[in-house]
Amino acid sequence: MKKFFGAALGALAAFSLAACNGTGGSTYDPSFDVPESFNEEQQITVTFWHTMGKEKGQTVLNEAIADFKELYPNITIDAQQIGGYDEVRDQVITNLGTRGFPNMAYCYPDHVAIYNESQITISIDSLIDDEKYGLGGSELKFDGVAKEDVIAAFLNEGKAFGDNRTYTLPFLKSTEALFYNVDFFEEHNLEVPETWDEMWALCAKIKEIDPNSTPLGIDSEDNLFITLSEQYGFDYTSATGDRFLFNNDGAKQQLSKLQEYYRDGYFITKATNNDSYTNDKFTDTTAANRVYMTIGSTGGSTYCYSEEFETGVAMYPQADLNNKKVISQGPSFCFFKKDDPQEVLATWLFAQFLLCSGYQNEFAQLQGYIPVTNEAVNTDEYQAYLDNSTANSEKGVSAKAAKLAVDQQDFYYTSPAFVGSSVARQEVGSIVADVLEYQGNDIAAYIADRLELGIEECEYQAS
Repeated sequence: MKKFFGAALGALAAFSLAACNGTGGSTYDPSFDVPESFNEEQQITVTFWHTMGKEKGQTVLNEAIADFKELYPNITIDAQQIGGYDEVRDQVITNLGTRGFPNMAYCYPDHVAIYNESQITISIDSLIDDEKYGLGGSELKFDGVAKEDVIAAFLNEGKAFGDNRTYTLPFLKSTEALFYNVDFFEEHNLEVPETWDEMWALCAKIKEIDPNSTPLGIDSEDNLFITLSEQYGFDYTSATGDRFLFNNDGAKQQLSKLQEYYRDGYFITKATNNDSYTNDKFTDTTAANRVYMTIGSTGGSTYCYSEEFETGVAMYPQADLNNKKVISQGPSFCFFKKDDPQEVLATWLFAQFLLCSGYQNEFAQLQGYIPVTNEAVNTDEYQAYLDNSTANSEKGVSAKAAKLAVDQQDFYYTSPAFVGSSVARQEVGSIVADVLEYQGNDIAAYIADRLELGIEECEYQAS
């Protein structure tokens, strides 16, 4: 990670210098002027970099490309599977000097912040709102989704960059949830916790029932820290001004509590579980050290299915039930600046086409995510899929997780995105793991030192 960001920031500096010498510099404007009309006589190739595997989306993608080609025969879609999300990011950065990046790509906000710094992305506000070619526009050759039908929290994720512009169009989303052993809960008359206070009280009770157990597994230390900062209202990062803010009293208090509960044997994390996902222990009924609850991605919900017991799915524990906060994750599309506006418009048309409800439903069910439009969620097809949530099967667990993710759409949050926000995410995850495994006697001093070092590391890598 450190090597990558050193190289990435060096590439950005070189590119920015070139921009100041004639390709934009301080005069760079990410806004896009939508053409008056789309030129259907011009042959256009749109390059799309994604991460879909053959069994997890490429078949549906190829169907969508073929259907799109029938509507717009002058547009050729060159879809390329690059690897994982980070590989897409790395490939874009590698091509900064030659401007050999695609028309659009799978992205997370952290990646787009890097692209914005290099001045190669466009903001899509004008495209979203254009009467002819915008969301649900009058000149589309397909039944496009209206802006108000895109789930607001997912669309607003595109504004996470501090300038009130929109840079991403959501494609598929997931969140984190609490998976629990229904049979064990029913056998011992346990209630599913809604708050962290209830969670820790429940863990104490489970330890009494099964002293050898570790009641809870948490797969992501970084998401744990960031979600606690959102829920308890202490600073994490900012897209403007001082960027790295997580060395504060609120963070210290929560880290101290986590270390206490970890020492009590209430939970493990991926890092403290030999860097293995905790759902492995959750589904292993033969383990001497049983895990009866696990917090992980709804996108990986099928890994929480077991033939030995029923898996329940509940909301991530909250600090305040009157101010719920759950994380929004999953791929969006970002769009790259091109000299020909017709090329950009063709790209935008294809991106919108992928939001049509039929494709959204197929992609979501194949990849374990949820659609980003209420139109897709409310189709008979997707509602039939959600009806499987009563079944104790892989598909049933996936449907339970999807139903939860859809139902809590008003509670999603997105962290600020900027060059260095990926570093901050990695660093706070490392801090949580280090604090949990601290063996000394002065935990307060250790937490204070570790947070200070974390800030220094972030500032060094972002400098």
